[in-house]
Amino acid sequence: MKLLPESTSFLLFLLLLVELPVLTMSRPSPARPHKDGLTTLLKQMHQLLNLVQRVLSNFDTRLPFEHKIPSLPSMNFRPKDLAAVEANTTLSQLSAGLNSFKLHFDWLLHWQNQSGLVSDETKAIADRIQFINTLVHRQMPQLPPQSTTLSLPALNSAWEMFQTSAIVHRRLAQFCDWYLRALRVLSH
Repeated sequence: MKLLPESTSFLLFLLLLVELPVLTMSRPSPARPHKDGLTTLLKQMHQLLNLVQRVLSNFDTRLPFEHKIPSLPSMNFRPKDLAAVEANTTLSQLSAGLNSFKLHFDWLLHWQNQSGLVSDETKAIADRIQFINTLVHRQMPQLPPQSTTLSLPALNSAWEMFQTSAIVHRRLAQFCDWYLRALRVLSH
């Protein structure tokens, strides 16, 4: 059977009409939500560390601060622990630690407000911690709800407040440093 030139163009037109829905259907973009989320967490943790380091530069680190806050997250990590970092465990520990620091910064804010020594940096750090913890929960919605209360002692003097603030800030800087390293391992 010989096709007429007019019928060839008609057949091409019909073929195009048949293929048109397939060509116009949206295709999913390559999904990398977990990796993109880790990259966002990494950036936010870096910004938090920079903020904490700016505040720490105002403290005289030569002063002998006593550590008397056992409720702060422990930092018993070794460099070899980075080789065994797993996403679920790391994000779960990050969330628990951030929640603990948020409660400690809320406690500091309470006593700063009581004494009239309000610190915008302390508020900014508390807000950043809360934001990062929200990002962690977006990465892992199955994380259990966190504690919203913490029993901490009253801060009775400006020196106690200064000393406690230095301890909490220093520990948060160490925490951020460790989790920045862990997030870098996970994101690569």
